[in-house]
Amino acid sequence: MSAIYHSCRYFFIPMIAIGLALTLFQFNQGQLQVWQGVIEQLPYWLLPACIAIALQFNRSRLAYLAAFMLAYFVCTTNDWLGTIEQEYAEQILLGGTFIMTWFAFIKDRGLLSPHSLVRLMGIIVSFAAAFGWLWLNTEFKPLLDQYLPELFNVDVRTLAPLYLCIFIVAIRAAWQANLVNTSIFISLALWTAQFIRPETLPLAVSMTALASIYILTVLTDSYFLAYRDELTGLASRRALFNLVLSLGRKYSVAMLDIDHFKKFNDTYGHDVGDQVLKLVASKIAGVRGGGRAFRYGGEEFTIIFPRKDSSSTLDYLEEVRESIEEYDIVLRDEKRKSQSKATRGKTQGKAKTVSVTISIGVAEHQNGETFEQTMKRSDQALYRAKKKGRNQVCV
Repeated sequence: MSAIYHSCRYFFIPMIAIGLALTLFQFNQGQLQVWQGVIEQLPYWLLPACIAIALQFNRSRLAYLAAFMLAYFVCTTNDWLGTIEQEYAEQILLGGTFIMTWFAFIKDRGLLSPHSLVRLMGIIVSFAAAFGWLWLNTEFKPLLDQYLPELFNVDVRTLAPLYLCIFIVAIRAAWQANLVNTSIFISLALWTAQFIRPETLPLAVSMTALASIYILTVLTDSYFLAYRDELTGLASRRALFNLVLSLGRKYSVAMLDIDHFKKFNDTYGHDVGDQVLKLVASKIAGVRGGGRAFRYGGEEFTIIFPRKDSSSTLDYLEEVRESIEEYDIVLRDEKRKSQSKATRGKTQGKAKTVSVTISIGVAEHQNGETFEQTMKRSDQALYRAKKKGRNQVCV
């Protein structure tokens, strides 16, 4: 279920939003004629800005794509270079398609690194492949027409890699959903539309849309890096203190700590410890009652209940505590990787399970008290829960 939610959040929703925005532009082109001069100049400003921002945040794939789109836009809008674009339109279409497909499967690397040479070579190879594919279709056309069904005529054969790449990148973007993969798929979709149906959107609009998408992707990713804990996916301590600025006078703070976590780490290793942290975080994230969960640090978590006193939060905190206590964690056997499927099936029933518990302390904000003072009282309540035997909630 979480995988479907993740795909919706990072792939389908952005796709729908972009589709609606471009559709609205399509229906209002007549009213935007007064802005035509500005729109035609926007790619010259936004794409270089996108390159600079992407490089600053080490999003090299988007920087390369923005540079590629800028080069194409300059060539297309230049009268002398535009003739080259018209003469080699199919090669440019397939070359750009191969580049975007390749970018969907590689990682972001720093620009000033040996990986840059690999990417430049990949771009050259992509265009070489495009020219080679079209040369083969032209050179062996009579032979291919003779042995292939009539359905696979030269036009279909020429664009076959394009349709295959669109399918592959779409699957990749939906299966491993993140904003960069979605941006690459949108780039490929608009790139294809620009060649197949150029009358659908003006080139300047497509380039402006892509530049805006790239900038939003980089800034959104950077926000999540700053305000999201990478391991658990919960909001980070920085996000917690950012929320404090908007809290009213009435709220409650709960501090949660995994019992005996250091001993657990020493016994089973840090890999299993990380697995436990992810599990506990997923349960805490499901807290009801309007609670907002944060990873405070290490094995400590925080839940803020805006507009609730401490007594109103107890049932919701008990639900979280019980859900973690009742969950059995299956420990992965390191030997399992080297076993055959038949052997795995025999040993599957013998898998070792463990469980963890958490202690919780909660405090209600008092008049004239700072957030830090309220948190300190909730930390003292957590200490009392530990002292009383752990696996309980104390006020």
